[in-house]
Amino acid sequence: MNNNTKVFQNLEQQSGFDVVVIGGGINGISVFRELALQGVKVLLVEKDDFCSKASAAPSRMIHGGLRYLENGEFSLVKEALFERNRLLSNAPHLVSPLETTIPIFSTWSGVFDGLFKFIGLKDRPSQRGSVVIKLGLSLYDWFTKRDQMMPAHKMHSATVTQKRWPLMGKKVRSSATYFDAWISSPERLAMELIQEGIKAGGTALNYTKVTELSDGQLTLQQPSSESDSESSVQVFSRHVVNATGAWVDSTNGLLTAPSQYMQGTKGSHIIVDNPELLHELNDNMLFYENSEGRVCILFPYFGKVLIGSTDIPVSDPESVHCTDEEIDYILESLTGVLPDLTISRDQIVYQFSGVRPLPSVNASTTGQIPRSHSIKRDVIDGTEVYSLIGGKWTTFRAFGEEVSDELLNILDKPRRCSTKQKQIGGGEGYPVTKKDKDQYVATLTDRYSNQSHSLIDVWFKRYGTGCESLLEWLEGQSDSRLNSLSDYSLGELTYILEHEHVVTSLDVFLRRTSIAIEGKLNNEVFEEISDITADFFNWNSQQREEDREQTKRVLLTFHGVELDGLTKTPETTSKLNNVENQQLLNGEEYVFDQ
Repeated sequence: MNNNTKVFQNLEQQSGFDVVVIGGGINGISVFRELALQGVKVLLVEKDDFCSKASAAPSRMIHGGLRYLENGEFSLVKEALFERNRLLSNAPHLVSPLETTIPIFSTWSGVFDGLFKFIGLKDRPSQRGSVVIKLGLSLYDWFTKRDQMMPAHKMHSATVTQKRWPLMGKKVRSSATYFDAWISSPERLAMELIQEGIKAGGTALNYTKVTELSDGQLTLQQPSSESDSESSVQVFSRHVVNATGAWVDSTNGLLTAPSQYMQGTKGSHIIVDNPELLHELNDNMLFYENSEGRVCILFPYFGKVLIGSTDIPVSDPESVHCTDEEIDYILESLTGVLPDLTISRDQIVYQFSGVRPLPSVNASTTGQIPRSHSIKRDVIDGTEVYSLIGGKWTTFRAFGEEVSDELLNILDKPRRCSTKQKQIGGGEGYPVTKKDKDQYVATLTDRYSNQSHSLIDVWFKRYGTGCESLLEWLEGQSDSRLNSLSDYSLGELTYILEHEHVVTSLDVFLRRTSIAIEGKLNNEVFEEISDITADFFNWNSQQREEDREQTKRVLLTFHGVELDGLTKTPETTSKLNNVENQQLLNGEEYVFDQ
């Protein structure tokens, strides 16, 4: 029996909760953590795994949103820049500065288009020249002048740009550099936030569905570990937070509070193993425009390169995946900025998609939809339902704080602490300089002499100071590196299985580790970790085989990872419908009128 099942069974002894949060994406997790830290009795429920779906599919950037300035979303950019800096301070083990270069191909292009777009006379994106980019970056710097953590932007001549970026070709007129940030593993940060909430007294459950709300009673269901049936339990609460992202409206329908708050746009990314491109980037990100003015990015990611993203309206968020058309679009977009580079499809080691939970508004293009966040309130038979609309990974803390402050006011409870300066998980006590980091690892190596220096160094880079909990747990136990993956150990995986709400082997491959997205998942790795997971949970042969088949199917269909026993079929590469195809790939207008 996994720990998740034990927590679910213990709910029968609970009298009720002050707040129930439905949806274990990053916004729901943030609300859960905020409330638990204030002493609120709170329950978090997620129908799949924590931080799956859209929260597992960001661009891996922590940024202010430079392009949102065109839409006049100045307050959002200012908030996002503040939160970016908080994450650099509070989660330095996972969030790091990222130098970014914008190639520029003209001087005045976009000046009047940007003005017309800002005042509502133009809705299509257009290419930006150096004047527009300079103005935007100056605003970026100005918004952080009292909270400056990174260098101000710089403009570079064509000569300097072409020398630094030889693959760009001769069309580039100039370039600009500025700093944002990137996150190595958003899923791990989400898990650390959940663990903080649980430690503060909250209760969290994944793979648990809410099936009904009646007079304050929420019915929850989990698959039974003993049979094919569902186990049910009821919990009481008069305050429900609907943090289900793109599923907000369908969740409200389930709660008998029909709504049309949301519209979703799909963003897809690919990870490529191309040494020439990795060398060209040299730890920089490229922030560039395709032919119709839409923004794309690429930056180094665990020795490979992440490239994205698309922006397509979708009606069904459940089954989105990166299509062949999107891959063609992403690769084609690169030819405009790096014309001398060749990327083959067999260099793609991973792909992923997520649906942005955007507000339902009338807009001609996806780029015009606001990226800010808001709260909608409904009352159902005396139960207040708060629907979370919008939100970005970067601003999760601010959104969670806003929601929790509203609930604290209603519950007449004081705020005990602020999370603005609160370090997260392995960011607590994290050494700043390289010298301090080396000394920290050396000290741990002396203290835990049964572990090698190289493996402790890997764990420090992976978990920050959270590696100490792993090392303490392993003390006195025999441990060995995996046969298939030398930078992971049996003890490390066992620790994850025991402490991190794992239910399936897919949780391990995709979210508790970065094995799949780093392109390290092959048949040998799959077999070894699948067996470790199955042995830990003492699964019978049928359970083992079902888990293996489901894991392979998800990896192939949604991430393009092909393992023995399952090959691509027309069903696993289904095409977008015509409206979605036109909106993104051909740049056609599409009016949202929900």
